[in-house]
Amino acid sequence: MADADGRTPVAFEVGRRGFLGAATIGTGAALAGLTAPNLARAAEGPAPQVDFPEASGQFGGGGPLANNRAEIDLFDCEVEGQLPHDLDGVFYRVGPDPQYPKPPQYAGDIMFDGEGHVSLFRIKDGHVDYRTRYARTQRWKAQHAARRSLFGMYRNPLTDDPSVKGLSRGTANTQLFLHHGKLLVFKEDSPPVYMDPLTLETLDDYYTFGGKLHSQTHTAHPKIDPLTGEYISFGYEAGGLLSKDIFVFSADKDGNVNWSTTVQAPYAGMMHDFVVTQRHVVLYLTNMVADMDRINAGGVHFSYDSHTPCYIGVMRRGGDGKDLRWFTGQNLFCTHSMGGWSDGDRITMDWDGGEGNQFPFFPSLHEPFDPTKSTGLIRRFTIDLSSRSNDRYQVETIYPEVSGVLSRQDDRFHTLPYRYGYLNGVGPRGGWWIIDHQEKKTQLASVPDYSLSEMTFVPREKDAPEGDGYLIGIGSSTKESGRSDLILIDTQDVAAGPVARVKMPFKCVGQVHGFWADASQIPGADAA
Repeated sequence: MADADGRTPVAFEVGRRGFLGAATIGTGAALAGLTAPNLARAAEGPAPQVDFPEASGQFGGGGPLANNRAEIDLFDCEVEGQLPHDLDGVFYRVGPDPQYPKPPQYAGDIMFDGEGHVSLFRIKDGHVDYRTRYARTQRWKAQHAARRSLFGMYRNPLTDDPSVKGLSRGTANTQLFLHHGKLLVFKEDSPPVYMDPLTLETLDDYYTFGGKLHSQTHTAHPKIDPLTGEYISFGYEAGGLLSKDIFVFSADKDGNVNWSTTVQAPYAGMMHDFVVTQRHVVLYLTNMVADMDRINAGGVHFSYDSHTPCYIGVMRRGGDGKDLRWFTGQNLFCTHSMGGWSDGDRITMDWDGGEGNQFPFFPSLHEPFDPTKSTGLIRRFTIDLSSRSNDRYQVETIYPEVSGVLSRQDDRFHTLPYRYGYLNGVGPRGGWWIIDHQEKKTQLASVPDYSLSEMTFVPREKDAPEGDGYLIGIGSSTKESGRSDLILIDTQDVAAGPVARVKMPFKCVGQVHGFWADASQIPGADAA
């Protein structure tokens, strides 16, 4: 039973809920190739009843890929332990949550094509309120009106129902940031969606920074310069499907675009994250190549090509892009940056990455998926810009005992030399890794009988020293069918375990990434 806006009241069964945490990253089944008969055709007849597949390998299927679909408000959640009373802000999360099952010919689509479902935990005076809403994207609204799936395979407009031609395919399901008072929700194939940071009402389903975003795409991982408040971002395939255009830009603390330029990539491929220093923008082109033959055949957008080199591109911040240099080196599939900085003409940056395909839900062109080669380790890259004859980057594996995905840092130190990094551990040593680069030490924060999603660092106070605060994130109880707790761990006493748990009476909607915003950054938060 749903209300007029499509929400399922929490009093009714919240069926097929799935927890989408770090354990699901890189564990999907490889997609089989599709053929031309699977290209777009108009939906016929009345909308089918909603019936998601049971098989976990299918879009919206059971197990850890299960959908949630319930938009929930839960006031004054139960708290075990002691939440710090001076903790005042919002923990935001977002992840894919399929709105409708796909037609049979697209049932093999990847989980990351689900519609973006945003959740927040408002924490103040030791109390916690929980809220979730779908991002009302153009895609979500069209499907809501039609009561059926209308968009085909991941990043393949040729498979869409003809009725949605010209609409944005964006799902707003990957990451979110608060900047210039706006909650911006991202999927890297489209511009952001602007949502109210407290009510989660969608206010703009195609946010273009006042018309200054001259790109059809926008990364899921913009950076904020802590010294100026500037927002630095980019979009790859900016000119459209398989274009090599990269639009790079910055906006001031009020959201006004103050610099932009367009540069060219060596080829059309995935550029999921990047690094910004005080002097440079550093782009990372992985060898997950855009594949027009597969798109024309009705398949997904990317294929992993181990024979194609990865590239790192370096350009000056604020310039015209003509100084862009592309560097090659060891081929590493790196998806998330931990941090980076410039020291004169020398750039140092840390990423998590593997030696092979980390996304087996995208097909590999030359070899089967190798879980050993896909293992994410912390890779430190150095680039010497002073040498005009050397276009090779140097890379080493640091902390080889630590493996994981979804690397993070204290967000207040984007663009700067940094001491602390964080990583989601996977496998037998699952948990939240704390990396102290200064002391060359690592700690693992784990919670027995819980699978932990990506964490976010929360400063103890706004001006607390780097790394002094808490790690916050969702834990999924392995003994309670995945019931969720919001977990808070003090970085100064990791061995003590969680200082507090927000006990949720259900599985929370899943996430890919999350973000913490202090109440001082959120308009109207004092009254909430």
